[in-house]
Amino acid sequence: MRQVWNGRMMVVRELDYRIYRWSWKENLLWIVISFGAAGLVSWLFYRSIYGMAGILPLLFFTRKAFHRYLLAKRKRDMLYQFGEMLQMVSASLKAGYSMENAFVQGWEEYAKLYGEKTVIAREFGAVTHRMKLNEPLEPLVEDFALRSGIDEIVSFSQVFVFAKRSGGDMRKIFQNTVEKIRQKAEVEREITTVVTAKRMEQRIMNVVPFGILFYVGMASPEFLAPLYGNLFGAFVMTVCLLAYLFALVLAEKILDIPV
Repeated sequence: MRQVWNGRMMVVRELDYRIYRWSWKENLLWIVISFGAAGLVSWLFYRSIYGMAGILPLLFFTRKAFHRYLLAKRKRDMLYQFGEMLQMVSASLKAGYSMENAFVQGWEEYAKLYGEKTVIAREFGAVTHRMKLNEPLEPLVEDFALRSGIDEIVSFSQVFVFAKRSGGDMRKIFQNTVEKIRQKAEVEREITTVVTAKRMEQRIMNVVPFGILFYVGMASPEFLAPLYGNLFGAFVMTVCLLAYLFALVLAEKILDIPV
């Protein structure tokens, strides 16, 4: 990892966005939620603090799921930001700027609108800085596309490099890329709107078993008493817990609609 100064900000480069590195806040949040969930489950299902010993290892699977969610979210944000950046570059091309100057102008407009802390602002800030040091634009775009791990950006970089070297219609390439990214974003928003109600229902149903156990345990503890403090009861509750986790994973897979 290297850092370069472009006159206004420090740009962190050579980050591989195919790999998500957790911040200390995210790690702390996961630890708090993990121990809280383990304590709740061990009390509701086993009435024993020792139940946490068997439950905590399962929470590492939730870390993987949370990791996939964070990585997918960053990729969605990057793709949207990249589309916005290309729109501004395209506008600069229409205004008569050369390709290199269009990137510089587009980045300046993007940074004014969205700030300099977004991924695309930092990355293209580094690109404009290195172009001023007489580095060619094509390998810089290819480098970022590879590190982004996003198919649309990789495809754009391949077409961009080929068209740049062979004298293709750059305006048309930008317009087509922006339109494709916009269409994908619209489809994702439509899918999100459609499944929002179902996802809310799923989250409510996820909480219902815990609510039932808590209510019965408080209102009529004698009904659940035979399930605590013995091996048979622990076995039954473990089977119920595993069935609940299976239903949880199945519901997530049903509602996870790739675009």
